[in-house]
Amino acid sequence: MSSTGAPVALVTGGAGGIGRAIAARMAVAGHTVVVGDLEADAVRATAEETAGAHGVVLDVADPGSRRAAVAACEDLGGIDVLVNCAGVLRDARLAKLDPGLFRRLQDVNLLGPLALTRLAAAGMAARGRGAVVNLASRAWLGTFGSTAYSTAKGGLVGATRSLALELGPHGITVNALAPGFVDTAMTDGLPPEIRRRTLAAIPVGRAGRPEDVADAVAYLAGASYVTGQVLPVCGGRSVADPYAA
Repeated sequence: MSSTGAPVALVTGGAGGIGRAIAARMAVAGHTVVVGDLEADAVRATAEETAGAHGVVLDVADPGSRRAAVAACEDLGGIDVLVNCAGVLRDARLAKLDPGLFRRLQDVNLLGPLALTRLAAAGMAARGRGAVVNLASRAWLGTFGSTAYSTAKGGLVGATRSLALELGPHGITVNALAPGFVDTAMTDGLPPEIRRRTLAAIPVGRAGRPEDVADAVAYLAGASYVTGQVLPVCGGRSVADPYAA
């Protein structure tokens, strides 16, 4: 809890499209938000537009940066909610997959979130409460040409379930979201035909919005009797085609 009595939420990737929406939603829910992201200017701008928020430059793949971010949150009273939203989406087919790119995707999308969870969980356990929300993806089911990304997101889902068992006795919930197609800068460049086919497969008939993901994060952050779950945020595509990413 912060000095105002509000729970502290660290949102990694908090200056991106989905992360920014999560930061805003958590602030509305009464949290003191700490926006963590790579670019100082973007962090500052997001913190300024988010009520009562703080900002910290954070590279989730860097151990020193992770420790500094957690220390900044401790100065506010400690992390009550950790939202692992930072991610990298670049990939290639196996034959053309560069080992350095593979490692980078694991560092940012899997190993970084796990290391941050380890740091945050120590304080959460001492206080007897906490919530971790991991941003996975429908890609954890497997996506053609995205072996590295799917590997990382699949690992994050497995870690979510295992950590729910390990941390539950300490009052900490651990859950994941599996967003489907969400309108962000990342998806704006898709060819029109691919976008059309993707939207046609979504029962609600539209792409997701960052705010849709943010609402789901806020729910899981406050759901003290829900843990170890992977919540699809995909407009019903998980029902229409359970194994399609």
